[in-house]
Amino acid sequence: MSVVNDLVKGVVDAVLGEILRKPKRTRRATRRRKTLTATERLRRIEKLLKPARKKTSRRKSTATRSAPQRTRVKAKTRTLKRSFRRGAATRKRRASA
Repeated sequence: MSVVNDLVKGVVDAVLGEILRKPKRTRRATRRRKTLTATERLRRIEKLLKPARKKTSRRKSTATRSAPQRTRVKAKTRTLKRSFRRGAATRKRRASA
């Protein structure tokens, strides 16, 4: 009985020791920036030299929206406005009335 007990105890101790031992940390390789080719460098320079596009007005961007997108945006703004109408703003109004 004690031989089996010692055998089981030894196996359990070995397994627990294996599980509880901290894994060895491996060193991470340092990342280096890849050098750009001549054409990539030229493209980046050209992009910086090119003037930025003018910002389109909100009215113009709204007019160009597709129908499903229009309904999506409308629903989003509706919920936003509704959330503004709730809370402290409505409580103040009720208190003064």
